[in-house]
Amino acid sequence: MTRRAFKMVFGLAAGCGGTTGGTATDDGAEASITLTAGETGGSTQDTLPDPTATSASGTAAEGDTTAVADDTGVPKFDVGDPADMGTQRPIDLCHVNDEMDAVGDCEMSAPADSFEPEIQWTFGANEMSWVTPLVANFTDDNGDGEINLCDIPDVVLLANTSISYSTACNVHILDGATGVEHFAIPPTEMVSCTGTPAIGDIDNDGLPEIVAEYIDGGVFRIKVFEHDGTVKWANHTDGGTANQFFRESGAIALHDLDADGDVEIVFNHEVYDHDGNLLWEHVNPNPGELECTTAADLDGDGTLEVVTGHSAYYADGTVYFDNYPTITSQSIPQIGDLDDDPQPEIFITSGQGLWMVEHDGDIAYGPVTPTGIPASAYLVWQRPGTIHDFDGDNVSDWASSSQSAYAVYQGPDAADVLWQVMIADFSGAAGGTAFDFLGDGVAEAMYADEQNFRIYDGLTGAVQLTIPRQSPTISEYPIVADIDNDGSAEILVVSTGGEPALQAIRDAQDRWIQARRIWNQHAYYVTNVREDSTIPQHVTPNWQTLNTFRTNAQIEGGGLCKPAG
Repeated sequence: MTRRAFKMVFGLAAGCGGTTGGTATDDGAEASITLTAGETGGSTQDTLPDPTATSASGTAAEGDTTAVADDTGVPKFDVGDPADMGTQRPIDLCHVNDEMDAVGDCEMSAPADSFEPEIQWTFGANEMSWVTPLVANFTDDNGDGEINLCDIPDVVLLANTSISYSTACNVHILDGATGVEHFAIPPTEMVSCTGTPAIGDIDNDGLPEIVAEYIDGGVFRIKVFEHDGTVKWANHTDGGTANQFFRESGAIALHDLDADGDVEIVFNHEVYDHDGNLLWEHVNPNPGELECTTAADLDGDGTLEVVTGHSAYYADGTVYFDNYPTITSQSIPQIGDLDDDPQPEIFITSGQGLWMVEHDGDIAYGPVTPTGIPASAYLVWQRPGTIHDFDGDNVSDWASSSQSAYAVYQGPDAADVLWQVMIADFSGAAGGTAFDFLGDGVAEAMYADEQNFRIYDGLTGAVQLTIPRQSPTISEYPIVADIDNDGSAEILVVSTGGEPALQAIRDAQDRWIQARRIWNQHAYYVTNVREDSTIPQHVTPNWQTLNTFRTNAQIEGGGLCKPAG
């Protein structure tokens, strides 16, 4: 049997599973869940109790078996009160309490048999989505006159009834608890269906903005929306000078590059200030579809370098290193410490295969195609990667896919495969993520290909859950966040057919441990954004704390914590 018992809400297929030669078989305990809930307000959803609602006696609302309130009015969940677990309760639960420098050990864990996924809600029965959903707080749900962490997080979904490279999408702002739409930015604003936006407080007003790619007379440029959906500004002059096809499916990233307290907007090889003025750009000799540029302090000087697949640039735009044309520009970077030294490495997925690049730009190795799938076309290996401790040994692993195999690697050597599984993603460039839902030290891996969303055991690769979905995949991937502020993580997965545009998945009894309540951009890493959507002026290097990339973090008592192995 696999290491956990899984009782699924909508069906069970049990068996014995294991791995041979590092390749996981598909005969492990697995379940498939299908949508059976009713239609409500445009969303398919289960009936959910309000986790913050209390009666006069201070107990939870009728029907809610997962939370009770203590005499402070703060809900307590079945994983236990932080005070009982030795973690000090923060003074102010509604606001960020630190600069994310204090990363303690995680104490909470869920019961061993609490992996019981079910559909919490769905949205967009007649729509489709092609980009990663995002999570932040946009609405004052409790009516206290302030948008903060005591409100229910909201989900940002780009969707329409038909999508293509030239199609504009609705930007839906959905209540994270129910999936009911708060408001939508209509397609008349020409937000691209294939470019992933970013969320952040770019003007220091205490509220998040949505920074999106939009279509301006056939040219793809930047447009920013306030937290209520009104247009803040749109750039009509800069960017989009050439090779438009390859810009259409990029991703926006937000960073304070020069540590001056002002947020910069990064889009592929272009950098803008928070007012939309182009600060600098580099002509990309061979721009690639699906670029997901990020930023990190590679040289330890306190400012961030902009990192593309083949190059890196100082905050002022001067070249830090350039590996083109050795590494083609059709590539995606991920940053973490993968060889247990004090410096970060850049793990790159490209049309040529996988690369490992040192923090100074020296190429450690590449291109390699370790799962045996040849790099016959540029999308075969160019897919978003993940950095996380999958197997619970306190050492971060890394994961990526080719067209037909998803693999997790240990250490810096791509030949050291922890496990690999077969997938079906021949049309596009899907990605994955990971999260330790039970807090037992071993993470669950998640991947969504053209046909299914699956959850894998992080130690063995055994399939634990399969949910149907359809997509030609444009670098989208599932995400994990506490989308309803109930103290338990949820999963979001998009589709372009066969299923609604967005599915939200939870544990049937909300016993999974709490994840952060934000996921703000495609190239997401925890230390680059606070839960209130503010972008830190001084970023704690992610490889010095959690050492993760494109995964979320567990939180306790309002602060980050690091799971024990």
